[in-house]
Amino acid sequence: MMKKVIYIILILAALIQAEIKIFTNKTEVYTGERIRITVELDHPEGSSVDLTNIQNTFSEDFDLVESKVVSQSKADGIIKETFANDYAVFSKPGEDHFGPLEYSYVKGEEVFSFKSDSIKINVKSILKDAKVTVVDSLGNQKTVSLDSLGMVLPIKDISIYKMSKREKIYIGTFFALIVIIILIIYFMLKRKRMKANGPVIIVEKKIPAHIIAIQMLDKLKEKKYLEKGDFKEFAAELSLIFRNFLEDRFDFPGAELPTDDLKKEIKARVTDAETLDNSDKLLEVTDFVKYAKFMPLEAELKQFLEFAYKAVDKLKDESNGKK
Repeated sequence: MMKKVIYIILILAALIQAEIKIFTNKTEVYTGERIRITVELDHPEGSSVDLTNIQNTFSEDFDLVESKVVSQSKADGIIKETFANDYAVFSKPGEDHFGPLEYSYVKGEEVFSFKSDSIKINVKSILKDAKVTVVDSLGNQKTVSLDSLGMVLPIKDISIYKMSKREKIYIGTFFALIVIIILIIYFMLKRKRMKANGPVIIVEKKIPAHIIAIQMLDKLKEKKYLEKGDFKEFAAELSLIFRNFLEDRFDFPGAELPTDDLKKEIKARVTDAETLDNSDKLLEVTDFVKYAKFMPLEAELKQFLEFAYKAVDKLKDESNGKK
């Protein structure tokens, strides 16, 4: 029984000693200005303290920018702490109240909560009430309205200026809107220019079939297959070059068609008898060589190469060779 009485007495003593007080450095502020609230609180040594509402205060009118411990001391089992809280004021002009602030601590199995008083704050409109005296270029003094940006972001303190969450949101939103407006203007002007100039048409320049064929025939000569005795390789490449030329020149699948079908396609498009006759021979002989059915002389293969040059040159013109 005595232990319970002593315990109750200790709890009551702690409650009497524990408290929270708040003070401000000024009671008149302009919208957008900063205000400092000093918070003093006591709690018993060994207790578990919840300072959430002190170090993370956020409201529509007062936005916490920074909370820091100014001092901490201990006497007779009581811990005394002092916080400096800086708030950005977003209240409408007129009378407003800051607080109350609350905190709690746990001692043993008991939870104790405390609440501070409120502070009356007089909020002024910076555009309406704030004035500043300036000297013009002639040395005359004038009283003008104070620039709100100069009050909210003092130039001398810009390097150490800290923004609240709301200020960051406002500034971020502002810059985002500027970027969106710039992009909209850019795309509108771009679209207007496109309409004025008409649609942009990209024309792909195709290399003529005869130029490609001549280049490939030149490369075939440089490989010197005939000098090396590689007749089969020479015949295979010559046949493919000639077939690809016919395909690109007359727009039909010359490389894939069987030789007999390819002859028919050539006959339907080429009128010169000598070109037709030599084309048939070139295709037949190169087929025989490729499939090892016949091995012509080197001189005969050279003649087919010379014919290929002549045929490409003869058939290069758009109207040439068409029936």
